[in-house]
Amino acid sequence: MKEFNFKGLHPAFVEAINRHEPSIAFTLADGNGRFVFLLFMATNSSGKIVWGDLELFILLARTQTMLRFKLLGNHKNNGDFKVRFNSQDEAAIRVELGLHDAAQGPAFALESFLSKLNGMIPTSIPLEEKIATIKTDRGAIESNCKSYFDEASKVYLLRAGPLPAGKHPREETLRKLYMLNASATDIASLITNLKKIRWTTYWTATKSTTSTFAEIFAKVTASVPSH
Repeated sequence: MKEFNFKGLHPAFVEAINRHEPSIAFTLADGNGRFVFLLFMATNSSGKIVWGDLELFILLARTQTMLRFKLLGNHKNNGDFKVRFNSQDEAAIRVELGLHDAAQGPAFALESFLSKLNGMIPTSIPLEEKIATIKTDRGAIESNCKSYFDEASKVYLLRAGPLPAGKHPREETLRKLYMLNASATDIASLITNLKKIRWTTYWTATKSTTSTFAEIFAKVTASVPSH
């Protein structure tokens, strides 16, 4: 078991909290490998962030292998994002990179490789980029991260509507919008406007023929105060 601290996550983590956008998603490429980092914070029924244990997912996108880690350390204040890699994790990373068995292929130092990835982590991630990242690999994310999406089986957007006073949309509900077949820019705009007017989205497990994304987008946009 090898421990590594992804301290490079701290700026993006603080940004996500300050923007009340508790989802992090970005992709790093190295050689043959593509590494998708995912971190989802929970929210309560009022839409506020719930502080507790966090997980870091790293999707090895070329081989479609998902690594899942419990995050250790004080994330917000100390900027610690410690994870523990076992031998299976290391082997999966080697396969993602296209490396052969250690006895035959080039030397591979896991800590040096992780340090390289850590140095590549963006300090700021626009919402559009998070959405685009998740849309690209939504199949693997839907399969492995269901608990971070509200009622994950309900994938068809039904409508949008206001919340009771004092309530804000839950991130687990808004994240489902990331998966839709609409542009990342339009989805980001819809999410921003939903938060402004304290509306949420409603979903169904049955394909809906009532409202299209464009109709819901137009309704929400028209409800945003012009001043």
